[in-house]
Amino acid sequence: MSTLERRMFLKAALASGVGAGALGALPASAAPGKMIDTKGMKVGVVLETLSHPLIKYWGDECARQGQGFGMSVSVQDGERNVQKQTSQVEAFISQGVNFIVLQATDAAGLSPVVKKAEQNGIPVITLNQDVAVPHTGFVGMGHYAMGVDVAEGIAKQLGGKGKIVVLEGVQGTGANIQRLAGFNDVLKKYPGMTIVADQGAAFDRKKGHDVFQTILQGQPQIDAVFGVNDEMALGAAQAAVEATRRKGIRFWGADGELDMFKGIKSGLVDGVSAIAANAVPDTVMNLGCWLMTAGVKSGTYAGRIELPPYNVTAENIESVPWPAA
Repeated sequence: MSTLERRMFLKAALASGVGAGALGALPASAAPGKMIDTKGMKVGVVLETLSHPLIKYWGDECARQGQGFGMSVSVQDGERNVQKQTSQVEAFISQGVNFIVLQATDAAGLSPVVKKAEQNGIPVITLNQDVAVPHTGFVGMGHYAMGVDVAEGIAKQLGGKGKIVVLEGVQGTGANIQRLAGFNDVLKKYPGMTIVADQGAAFDRKKGHDVFQTILQGQPQIDAVFGVNDEMALGAAQAAVEATRRKGIRFWGADGELDMFKGIKSGLVDGVSAIAANAVPDTVMNLGCWLMTAGVKSGTYAGRIELPPYNVTAENIESVPWPAA
């Protein structure tokens, strides 16, 4: 999307009142014809970790989108550390950025600094990992729907019966909590599908590999694995290959990374609940810039945007768009 296209989008949204119901009451400065120029504005982006390929891509895309609006975007690596992310957000508050995008490592742990930012007049939009206090907005994957889709996908492939291993991500993150909730709710419909092991692997490929390697030694029969993100699913599948137990186990992830698509194509893994890689960062930056253009200040609830996922398996891998990262 070019700079001109972005500005035309924002102007059309304001003129037509698009999003007014979802965004709530806007200030008088948001009236059509009184758009505020975003050129020169500063945006702080604090991500969970830049070691994850998809999140690294999100950071790059946030910067690219912001630059298209003439903004200066600083992307920070939170290193999955609450204290580090807190310090990064506090630094952005001190710098007086126009708005902050935060992917919270811990929903409760990052809540105090989000509250501080909003009280200091800086809107906070959470990206894919929410916090536990009121703030301007949220944009992310429909995590609960992803868990539902994975469970239904596995049930279809197993005929509603089988022993399942779950590899959880980082405790306390919205993605982990909500994806598991959706998955477990669907399992109630399939009494023949039972979870025989449930362990954490911190959203990490190597940890997914090592944890599942140990689980394989204690579980003679495993029919499916749900890695709450793609990295853990890929690591677990590789561990099964090395143990010569890949055959007969269905491996599913959630996110939609390029490596996961490649894995489905090669037969390493079996399915993923995916969302287009650019959808989350593009939407969060367009929402932020819409608010800036409209003159919306902190303390105004802009709404919650959950992007709907779709399942990808060997059956449709050629008919869906492949992710960039």
